[in-house]
Amino acid sequence: MGGFSGVSSAGGTTKITMPNEIIAPLEDKPQKNPHEKGTRTFARYFANDLANAEIYKAAPKFPTGAIIVREKLLNAEDAKPELVTVMVKREKGFSRKTGDWEYLVIEGALDKIKQRETVSSCSKCHAAAAQTDFVFKTYLK
Repeated sequence: MGGFSGVSSAGGTTKITMPNEIIAPLEDKPQKNPHEKGTRTFARYFANDLANAEIYKAAPKFPTGAIIVREKLLNAEDAKPELVTVMVKREKGFSRKTGDWEYLVIEGALDKIKQRETVSSCSKCHAAAAQTDFVFKTYLK
């Protein structure tokens, strides 16, 4: 995957730059939203080079700077997401409880971060995926 990707923070603003390349799923199937029991949604996943190098490994160890983005779509044909979630692997020691991941929830218009955390609902759920460096890989199956 080519292109620049990165995260920068200054003056209370965080900017995430991603190349426009999707993580190729092993099967093309709708994804179930883990946050709404019984509700069916669809998703597109993206990863920068650092994350993409680890994503298919059985026991990945994502390096600092790895970024994984999930667009939540209400319908498979939607062009714009309802919501975007982002995982950013930070430097060692950033957050021991999350394996040094920072979680962001961004409105679908991509103009406002709704939630930014290391310890809360995202981290509690992702703790179940500690063996894969806190990254769920069900979308790859």
